[in-house]
Amino acid sequence: MNILAVISLFLLISACQPQAKPVTDDHNEEVPSRHKLLNEENDKFEAALGWLDSETILYSVKQDENQPPQLKVFNRKTGKQEIFYQPEAAIVNVSISPSRNYVLVHTSSSPHKANIDILKQDGTKEYSVAIPSDELDFSWNPYEDGILFLTSFSEDWSFTSYVLDTKKKAIAPLDFPQPFAQWAGKEELLYVDWKKEDPDLRAPLISLNIKNQKKETVMLDVVHFQKIKNGLMAIQVESEKPDQAEYKFYNGKKEQVSSFSVPHVNTFSDSMIPFYSFDDKKNTFYTFTPESAFTGDPYQGTFKLIEYNWETGKKKEVLKEMENAPLSCSSEGSWCLYGHQLESVINMQEKKVYPLLKARNDE
Repeated sequence: MNILAVISLFLLISACQPQAKPVTDDHNEEVPSRHKLLNEENDKFEAALGWLDSETILYSVKQDENQPPQLKVFNRKTGKQEIFYQPEAAIVNVSISPSRNYVLVHTSSSPHKANIDILKQDGTKEYSVAIPSDELDFSWNPYEDGILFLTSFSEDWSFTSYVLDTKKKAIAPLDFPQPFAQWAGKEELLYVDWKKEDPDLRAPLISLNIKNQKKETVMLDVVHFQKIKNGLMAIQVESEKPDQAEYKFYNGKKEQVSSFSVPHVNTFSDSMIPFYSFDDKKNTFYTFTPESAFTGDPYQGTFKLIEYNWETGKKKEVLKEMENAPLSCSSEGSWCLYGHQLESVINMQEKKVYPLLKARNDE
């Protein structure tokens, strides 16, 4: 699942839920004194947004009615909290770059315009630009820090793609066949080549060099993919095995390294892609797997949280009977934010879930 879409989702959810609640009371443990908790009022906390480093969490809090939410940071090791950035308009989306050197803040002061602020890790503004947009999607280039592929959608879902260069403080239109793409190199983009007239949820994965226009089919029958700096994860569902989703992992040379299969959940509108997170340093993939295959809507079963080293093929179970909810793991993978507002934290070594926020009676 694209983490940009996830962040938009829980910012929307937070408007309807005045208090941050645990994903499930069955898993939240009593917090040992050595674990620092975020000391924010529940009705002010909106959502955690990810990790700026192995200990520092970026999150948003509500301000007065006339002010947009404020971005703050919290250090889980020291317990220190401080203001990171105060946007001038309502926040639509927030994304931390793969290097964690930059933070993109998408705000909107009008229905048909997107304001994009690129911040440094200390919260100072590096570059700002405004473009016509009703909806916005983007992906960071892990091979060239501060570069993004960005797509602006109009009200009729027509789109314009761009390449944004933070260091050069420039944005340029890009003629590109699909609105959603991820970087496979400094000048290479990957995309799933869905056809408008074809209702099939599976399509070829295509590589396109934006400099020389060289095009290559990487694989067929892809329902989802995620590019990371040193590899590629693709999910395939074969017509002969519609109840199984196969996760395949490739190295930087596009050679398959490992794979595993899980039960496939197919809703009436699309394939369910359980939430996941990567630890690039350890070549580790974390995701939820459904207990059984299912076709229909909605899926009522529970999930297992698994840890998979895609380089060695070693897989282990972390937690059972979990809800499929957004997941964001720290850079060394020992802690993962979890929940619809990322309001819980999972200690991956202890295999326990703790609340992120301090309860009022803890004070």
